[in-house]
Amino acid sequence: MLLYLVWLLPLVGALVLWSFGPQLKSWAGPIGSALVGVPFAATCVLWGDAVTGTGLHLPLVSWLAGWNFGLQLDRLSLVWTLIITGVGFLIHVYSIGYMDGDRAFARFFAYMNFFVFAMLTLVLSDNVIGLLVGWGLVGVASYFLIGFWFFKPSAVAAARKAFVMNVVGDVGIMYAIFLIVAKTGQIGYERVLGSATTAFTQQELFLVCLGLFIGCAAKSAQLPLHTWLPDAMEGPTPVSALIHAATMVTAGVYLVARFAPLWSASADARSLVGVIGALTALAGAILGCVQWDIKRILAYSTMSQIGYMIMAVGVGAFDAGVFHFLTHAFFKAQLFLGSGIIIHALADEQDVRRMGGLRTRLPFAYLAMLIGVLAICGVPGFSGFFSKDDVVYSTFAAGRPWLYAIGVLTAGITAYYMFRLLFVTFFGAYRGGVDPSDLGIRHPEFAGTAASSGRHAEEEEPHQHAPSWLMAAPVAVLMVPTVLIGWLDAGGERSPWLRYWGDFFPHPAAAAAPALSETASTIVVFLVVLIGFAIAYLRFAAPAALRDAVARLRTETIRVPAILVNAYYFDAAYDALLVRPARALGALIDRVLDPQILDGAVRETAISAQWLGHLFRSFQTGLVRTYALSLVFGVLCFVAYYTWFAYAGAGR
Repeated sequence: MLLYLVWLLPLVGALVLWSFGPQLKSWAGPIGSALVGVPFAATCVLWGDAVTGTGLHLPLVSWLAGWNFGLQLDRLSLVWTLIITGVGFLIHVYSIGYMDGDRAFARFFAYMNFFVFAMLTLVLSDNVIGLLVGWGLVGVASYFLIGFWFFKPSAVAAARKAFVMNVVGDVGIMYAIFLIVAKTGQIGYERVLGSATTAFTQQELFLVCLGLFIGCAAKSAQLPLHTWLPDAMEGPTPVSALIHAATMVTAGVYLVARFAPLWSASADARSLVGVIGALTALAGAILGCVQWDIKRILAYSTMSQIGYMIMAVGVGAFDAGVFHFLTHAFFKAQLFLGSGIIIHALADEQDVRRMGGLRTRLPFAYLAMLIGVLAICGVPGFSGFFSKDDVVYSTFAAGRPWLYAIGVLTAGITAYYMFRLLFVTFFGAYRGGVDPSDLGIRHPEFAGTAASSGRHAEEEEPHQHAPSWLMAAPVAVLMVPTVLIGWLDAGGERSPWLRYWGDFFPHPAAAAAPALSETASTIVVFLVVLIGFAIAYLRFAAPAALRDAVARLRTETIRVPAILVNAYYFDAAYDALLVRPARALGALIDRVLDPQILDGAVRETAISAQWLGHLFRSFQTGLVRTYALSLVFGVLCFVAYYTWFAYAGAGR
C-alpha cells in the first residue's frame, strides 16, 4: 500500500494545486513539498522490502493477453526513487523561497509535482509499456517547467526545442519496445530480460539496444541530441536543479541500467554507447570552458557528467555508472541551488563576468559552490572523487585505454572550467557596475546584464540580501551527502556499494588484467585535476590576473573560437537540414496546397451540398396530389422490381 502512496501522492498534489491553486495561495508551496516529502519517507520505510530478493512488486492491471501492469521497487528503482523524492523534496522547499512573489506560484508547484509523478511512473513501472508512458509524461512535464515563464520568447523556444528533441528519442525507444514485445510476447521486465537474449539474433539485439540508446541520448543530452539542455536553463533555477541535475537527464542512465542484460549480450551496442558517452563527456567539458552564464556552465557540466555515466555502462561497469548518478545528483543539485542563491541576491544576474568579489558578500553561497566544485572535480574525500574514479578506471579495466584517456582529459578540463567559475564569481572586485562592452558582452539582452535584469548599469554594488532559510536549509542539507555519500564505495571489494550491487547487474567477460592499478590510476587522474586547477588559478585568481580582471575577461571573451561560440554548429546544422526544409514545405502547403486543393475541396463540397439541397427542396411543393402521385409512382417501381425478379427466376 505504501508503494501506491509513493507513486500517486505527487499526482494528487498536482491535481489539487491545478484545481485550487488560486485559493490556496501561499499554502501551495508547503502542500506541494509535503506531497513529495511523504513519498520519500514511505520509500525509506520500504527500503528493506526493496533490497530483498527481486524487490517489492504490486499489481495494477491484468490484460487479456496475460500482460500484467504493476509497480516494482527493487535495488535499481529504489536508488532513483530516493533521489527523485528526497532531492525533489529539498528542491520543492527551496522553491518556496525562490519563487515567492511569482504570480503563478501555485501553478509552478503543480508542474513540479506532476514532474515528480512522471519520473516515478518511469522508474517504478515493472514493464516496458509503463516505462514508455512515464517516458512520455516526463517529456510533457519538462515542457511545462522549461517554458514556465511563457511571457519570455526564449523560454517558449527552449521548451519547444526540448520537447521536439525528446520526441525524436521517443521514436527510438518506441521502436525498441515494440520489437521487444513482438519477439518475446511479454512486457514485464522479468520475463522480457529473461528471454530476450534467446529471442533475438545478434543483429536484432543490436537494433533493440540502438533504439533504446536513441531515447537515452535525447533524454540524457548525449551527442548529437544534446542541444536542448543548455537552452533549458531558461526555466527557473529550481527547475534546472530538479530536471537537469537529479532526475530527467539521468533517465537515460536508468534505461540502460534497467536493460543491462541486453547490453551485456551485445558487445557492439556497448561499444557504441561507450564511444558516445566518452565523446559527450569531452565535448560538454570543452563547451563549459567558454560559457559565461553561470547556469549554462553548469548545464554543460551536466552533459559532461552524464557522458561519464553513459561511458561507464557502455563498458559494462553498470554499478560505477549508477554510483556516479547517485553522487552527481547531490553535488549538481547543490551547485544549481547555490547558483540560484547568487542569482536571487543579484536581482537575476547570471553572467559571471558581472559578478566577482562575492566570497565575502555571500559567504554561504561561496561555501556551497566551493564544496560542489570540489566534489565535481573529484578532489579526494568528496563524493565525486570516489564515483568518478570508479568510472574512469572501469574503462581501463575493460581494455579501452583510449576511453580511459578521454576520461582523464575530461577530468582535467572539468577542474579548469569549474574553478574558473568559482574564481570569476567569488574572487577579485565586484564588476556589476562595469559597462558590459568593457567585458566583451556584445548582446546584453542575452547575457543577463543590467538591461535584462532590471538593474541600472551605473550601480556599483549588488543589491544583496542573505538567502532565506527556506533557500539556505536545503543547500545545507545537500552539503552532507555531497561530502560523505562517496564513502559508500570506500574499502575496495568490501565496500557497501559493491556488496549492494554484486549480484544485481550482469558482468561482461573480463578483459586481461590491466597493467595500471586502480591506485596508480587515481594518482594520474588527480594530477590532471591539479593541472586544471592550476591553469584556472593562474588565469583568473592569481594576483596579476585579479589586477586586470576586466581586461582579462574581455580578452577571454573575444578569443573564443567561433566553433565553440556556436557549440560545434549543431544547431546551425539542424536548422539547415531540418528546420528550414520543414518551414519551406510548410510555406508551400500554405500557399499552394492549402488554398488551391484543400480549401478548394471544402468549397466544392459545400457547393455540391447546396445544389443537392436545392434539388431535394424542389420536390417539396406542398400539393397533396403531387405527393399522392409520388407514392403511386414509388409503388409501381416496387411492383415492377419484384415482378421482374420473379419472371427472371421462373425463366431459370
